[in-house]
Amino acid sequence: MSAAQKLVRPWLLLCLAVAVLATAQVALAHQRLETAGQYNQLQRDVRQVEDEINRLNIELTMLTRPEQLRTVALEQLGMRPPTAMQVINP
Repeated sequence: MSAAQKLVRPWLLLCLAVAVLATAQVALAHQRLETAGQYNQLQRDVRQVEDEINRLNIELTMLTRPEQLRTVALEQLGMRPPTAMQVINP
């Protein structure tokens, strides 16, 4: 092996190492961006679910109010207050 060949071999290894590290750096940067995008999407999804939970809690509160239950019983279910004959006292 000549002196020139002995000098070229370390430079080739160095260039190869730099190329591998640069490729890894680009891949990691891409992965970071992709992960950040997924994280942001998950945060948006969580906010939407929280908004839906709040909306459903408000709806539940409105539907379980005694006045609302009375209206539904009378108008939609055709229920009437019990007569004296329908009330059983133990």
